[in-house]
Amino acid sequence: MRCAHLLLLAILAFPFTASAKTCLVLGGGGARGAAHIGVLKVLERERIPVDCITGTSMGAIAGGLYAAGYDAAAVEVVLKGIDWKDMFRDDPSREELPMRRKEDELRFLGGIELGLKDGSIALPRGLVQGQKLQLLLRRLLLSTAQLPDFDQLPIPFRSVATDIGNGEKVVFGDGDLAMAIRASMSVPGAFAPIRYRGRLMVDGGIVDNVPIDIAREIGGTRLIVVNVGEPLLDEDKLNSPFSIANQMLSTLMKRETDLQQSTLDPANDLLLVPDMGDMTSAEFHRADEAVAAGERAAEAELAALRRYSVSEADYAAFQARHQRRAFDPPLIAFLDVLRGRSRTAAYVEQRLSGTVGKPLDTEQLEKDIGLAYGDGSYERITYELEQRDGQAGLTVRPVDKGWGPNFLRFGLRLSDDFAGRNSYQLIGEVNFTGLNERGGESRNRIELGRVTGLHSEFYQPLGDAGQFYVAPYLNYRAYNFPLGLESARANDALAEYRRSRSAAALEAGYTPNSTWRLSSTLSYAYDEARRRVGPPDLPGSISDTYGGIMLRATRDSLDDSGFPSQGTRLDLSHEFLVGGVDATTTSDISRLSWDTAFSAGPNRWLVGARMHSAGGDGELLSTFGTLGGLGNLSGFTENQLLANQIALGRVVYYRRLTDATRLISVPVYLGGSLEAGGIWESREAISRDELIGAGSVFLGVDTFLGPLFLGFGHAEGGNNSFYLSFGSLLRSDP
Repeated sequence: MRCAHLLLLAILAFPFTASAKTCLVLGGGGARGAAHIGVLKVLERERIPVDCITGTSMGAIAGGLYAAGYDAAAVEVVLKGIDWKDMFRDDPSREELPMRRKEDELRFLGGIELGLKDGSIALPRGLVQGQKLQLLLRRLLLSTAQLPDFDQLPIPFRSVATDIGNGEKVVFGDGDLAMAIRASMSVPGAFAPIRYRGRLMVDGGIVDNVPIDIAREIGGTRLIVVNVGEPLLDEDKLNSPFSIANQMLSTLMKRETDLQQSTLDPANDLLLVPDMGDMTSAEFHRADEAVAAGERAAEAELAALRRYSVSEADYAAFQARHQRRAFDPPLIAFLDVLRGRSRTAAYVEQRLSGTVGKPLDTEQLEKDIGLAYGDGSYERITYELEQRDGQAGLTVRPVDKGWGPNFLRFGLRLSDDFAGRNSYQLIGEVNFTGLNERGGESRNRIELGRVTGLHSEFYQPLGDAGQFYVAPYLNYRAYNFPLGLESARANDALAEYRRSRSAAALEAGYTPNSTWRLSSTLSYAYDEARRRVGPPDLPGSISDTYGGIMLRATRDSLDDSGFPSQGTRLDLSHEFLVGGVDATTTSDISRLSWDTAFSAGPNRWLVGARMHSAGGDGELLSTFGTLGGLGNLSGFTENQLLANQIALGRVVYYRRLTDATRLISVPVYLGGSLEAGGIWESREAISRDELIGAGSVFLGVDTFLGPLFLGFGHAEGGNNSFYLSFGSLLRSDP
């Protein structure tokens, strides 16, 4: 009796009763949120079961995965396996972009895109729309898709978001778990807000970064709270408008967090604040440090943590409950692409039509969605797995860009050879999208500066999966070109002509996948060259009218258009021309452009060749090709050499000088090239003896306006040039 009495007194004295619920509260903090993993590791090691979880932002990701049945090791694998640099780019990798977008990149590097909506300029609501993050969360949490109530998860869970329309706190306890987590981490200015359940949601950290109150509302009687928020900056670091604005937001969040933490009861609750030093919320490359900091913080409080420990048998029972639900990929019986928020839903349906009748393959599905998204007119494309009449299917929701449907794009190019020759190129393009539900669009471009150009095109995808297309267009292009002396080794021009070309054309093509395009183009054009500077004994003007047909095959698997590290670009074409005064002059042009990139660590190489060969029974202006410029027979100025026969081989090396693992890092490269090339007037005159050796050294920076190069080139014969220019080492001609 006496033992039983003592046992009863001990139970009454001990603050944790059998009905107590241990709730884990995980705060937001961006990259610093990886510390949650370290805390989870210690909880598992110390046999501490969790009865409920609340989380905000990164805490919602870690907490949501853990609540869905992932253990600490699995959560660590997921979070450390995320390529956050890629996650902050909505488009798929360049290799998977549609060929049309790849061509646009080469012709229109960098630039600024603005929306045209209701007659006014519109901007996106965030730098990143979160397309890849949403697809990742959907894939990781597919096993929970049929659980409408978050209390039915292995561990009951709540996430917190903010309704940016009215500033209210929104707590998600049911619905779509992936969407609830995505809404919770829509960091203002970075990830765009997301509309869910009719409300526009942003990061929950604005109103409740450490949701202690929500943990108590769902029955938590003893709380383990992890605060990973970034500390306020010292005064000497508040040196920009951005830092001041960020400090203001952090101050407001800290005030609410301090208020929440003041409600903790030391007898029942435990607060952990991992020390991560100067680590910022954007330094995802330091995730290992954050995990270790979380472990240290938990181990420093082992005595307090062990109050929550249970016996091996009880913890084994918890582990048996804490398991991911089994998920067997079902056979997809139907595809429902919703039309409500997209004018080109049929185009998305074309791209995804191959999923029906096959088992769900998330990798292929995400790739197909990426191909559709890469078209460039969507804010996001999401999917859900649904059950109807005993069959599984996909409901896909494409959402057009909210700042569209029409877009205005600007680009700027500058170049200077430090010898009095400089130029600029201003490019503006208006793109009208969604002209029909199958993705028809109209592009209209104007170019001013070194090249004057006008281009108007209508592009229409065709076929069951949009793999075919037709594109009628009108084009005008004019530029100055120097006429050199007989020897290409002379760096002085004999004259300068202004060449202009007006053309009407119809292009039709087939794109079997994201790396290949086969096309043919029918064209009718007028070419003219007028002498601007030069001896009067040279022709004052030359003109041609001609028709042509071009067959072209292009493969492009390069991972970057500015400084590629892997992949190949091969562009092969053959064009037949008929023109002249009597329309009997015939010519043919073969063109080859090839570049292959490979890398080892920060070192990258680009090996390539160019060839332009014109033949036939007469010469037309269109048969001439050009050489010159950095990496294209360096030492000569841009397009200085003009001839019917052109050849170039080169090896380019460049090494990245800045840290590629950092989320925010300007890519800077130091490199050089070795080249050999030549020009000849006819195929019969081609000789290796006329090849010119050349080389360059350069500093390259990948800017938002495109690659910027500062370099020096030298070619045999005393040809030297300095370069300061925007543009790619790759060429997209013809």
